[in-house]
Amino acid sequence: MNDLTISTIQTILPPQTASAAPAPATTPFSDYVRRSLEEVNRQMLQADHAIEDLATGKRQDIHGTMIEMKKAEIAFELVLEIRNKLMTAYDEIRRMPI
Repeated sequence: MNDLTISTIQTILPPQTASAAPAPATTPFSDYVRRSLEEVNRQMLQADHAIEDLATGKRQDIHGTMIEMKKAEIAFELVLEIRNKLMTAYDEIRRMPI
């Protein structure tokens, strides 16, 4: 028969010391969303700046400009897909019977 109880598991696990690092604080979802949107905005502004520099002749690297544009486009599409998934989940929860 298996004698697996909480007390036997606690003797198997390594002891936790008081000097262990504190648990990381949880970040609110709204902060995560805000930081993500700021990062997408930064990428889009960077791509706009690269396009402007290419058009004015300050930049000759068309490949780098295209890469920055594509990064901004992919980041924006990701944000749109996340928004769509959240809206779908919200609609599904809203339609649930009480």
